[in-house]
Amino acid sequence: MASEGGRIRGPRRRHLHGRRPAALRPRANRLSDGASRGSSYFAPALDAPRGRTTRVLAVGGTGRIGRVSSKLLARREIVSEICIAGRDLGLAQRTAGEIGSKANALELDATDAERLASAARGYDLIVSTAGPDFRVALPVAKAAVAAGVHLCDIAADGPALQKALSLDAKAKEANVSIVTGIGHVPGVSNLLMQYAANQLDKATDLQLCVWWDLSRDRAALFGNPEEMKRTGRINASWQQVLAWVSGRVRTYRGGRLVAVDPFENPQEVRLPGGAMVTATPIGSTEPITLPRRNRGLKSVSVLMAFLPRQLNDLLRERAREIARGRSDPSKATVALLDAIAADPDRWLRGPAGAPSDFGMMATASGTKDRRKIRYSCWPAGPWESTVGPLTVAALRILHGKVRDRGVLPPEAAFEPLRFLEEAARAGPGRPGPGRLLTESRESLK
Repeated sequence: MASEGGRIRGPRRRHLHGRRPAALRPRANRLSDGASRGSSYFAPALDAPRGRTTRVLAVGGTGRIGRVSSKLLARREIVSEICIAGRDLGLAQRTAGEIGSKANALELDATDAERLASAARGYDLIVSTAGPDFRVALPVAKAAVAAGVHLCDIAADGPALQKALSLDAKAKEANVSIVTGIGHVPGVSNLLMQYAANQLDKATDLQLCVWWDLSRDRAALFGNPEEMKRTGRINASWQQVLAWVSGRVRTYRGGRLVAVDPFENPQEVRLPGGAMVTATPIGSTEPITLPRRNRGLKSVSVLMAFLPRQLNDLLRERAREIARGRSDPSKATVALLDAIAADPDRWLRGPAGAPSDFGMMATASGTKDRRKIRYSCWPAGPWESTVGPLTVAALRILHGKVRDRGVLPPEAAFEPLRFLEEAARAGPGRPGPGRLLTESRESLK
């Protein structure tokens, strides 16, 4: 990659975060020649070494992410069978029918670890997109260990991850790789943060800011609350977002995990392009896993900002109801979406100024060549997704490319840049020609 090892110098006494931050000075991070020709996993389709084939159990394969990932996996020669498992057998059968002859359907509740373990025996890999994560991540991980089957999931809940990490020794004994949290946030976020840390000789502070500009999409990103109430299928992503900010959440400060009230700890962050946002800490998994791999870190935080800004007020109201025991993430999700649908002009109108509908920026502070610097990187274009990294992780496991055993967060399982290159091409968005990341480096006092 052309920019690897190069320096991006910024003027002294400039600040990326704060009340009066300086504008970022970006430089494009170029894709490697091999990556620009396309990932070997996705072109061509003939990828079964010596005719070896594998069986995949797609838990939650009826959902938005699960359907797309299952279709991508079914196209591969190495996958001979994919079972679409979900609570609604009819929906699972319809999804399997859309995929084709490799697919079949199974009625399965992801919270039933014993039944899931029984169903998984004989498969090579469980791909879990079931949610909400705070309910299903641990049962699925327990089932994978009991069945002796590899697992990759998109679990995003910090408390659930801490419990899953306690299965590490048992997973190693079972010769199982559990790659957990390999989606968008966490997933791409972990690898961006790890890549940022790798650019320094010693990183002391890591931060990720993720933003969603919801004023630009009033339907697809929210879902239909009336349909949710009718079917009982409450959007799991929104439930997890509310769980992220309900009560006190764990972040990493002063070299240890601490619990904070997210709405009492907001930070002003300047995004690429100059927009200022108010972002709050969330209970994602990165502050738990990254210090394990990066000794000497003093702080690790993941911040979230919704735009327009007034959406954060609505989010805070619903999160407080959960924290006080007056609601739960399912009911709060419907209440939040009902409020937006009832008065979209109030909640969705207003200047946003974000560089994209959604995005993320990783920042590492520390030393390089005995100088204090702050390094930042962010995707050069909207290529980040949940489907891309999940699908690439699944294929790497099936191809035997993940050799470590145990419970593995993304930064422990994958080299950041090569994996992100493949994930960018596997997802719905594609980076521009030769571009993957944009980056900035600033000298500090």
